[in-house]
Amino acid sequence: MKRIATVDFISKYQHIDFQKMARTEACPRVRERLLAIFNLMSGKNRKEAAASVGRHSEWLRQWILRYDQSGYEGLFDHKRSGQPKYLTDKQETELVEKIIKLQDQRDGGRITAEEIRQLIIKEYNVEYKHRGVYDLLYRLGLSWVSSRSKHPKSDPVVQKKFKQTFKARVSKIKNKKKAN
Repeated sequence: MKRIATVDFISKYQHIDFQKMARTEACPRVRERLLAIFNLMSGKNRKEAAASVGRHSEWLRQWILRYDQSGYEGLFDHKRSGQPKYLTDKQETELVEKIIKLQDQRDGGRITAEEIRQLIIKEYNVEYKHRGVYDLLYRLGLSWVSSRSKHPKSDPVVQKKFKQTFKARVSKIKNKKKAN
């Protein structure tokens, strides 16, 4: 970054109302930076201006350089890349398909995070912790909430018959209780 002296910065940007900009700014970080610059423009030295927003003077120096180089947009944070993903987009798509297929093969119950973790190790040679598996599932749009499992010995015909005759049987029991 190109260097600029505080005196030169003040004379170059004295026509800008940083306090007014800070009042209308929605982003708290940018508002803080604008207020620090306003304090500097109001006659405080760098240490005092930075201390007024709870920062070290080095931060203010960086904000001044960024404003001088890129203007108002320079006060906004740049997007950070973060930690790279362990699986590629293609592998994640394949994983979703494998998880859905594995769940469909089940007669009852649901897949556990440990089973998914072992699947990832086996298929992609990548090791996740349990929390990482949950975060991955969330990012992939897979809900951990599932419908009630189907018991392997359940019979849909018997269940349907039970539902159809249930009210009649309950009323029959109530009538017997009233008669006694």
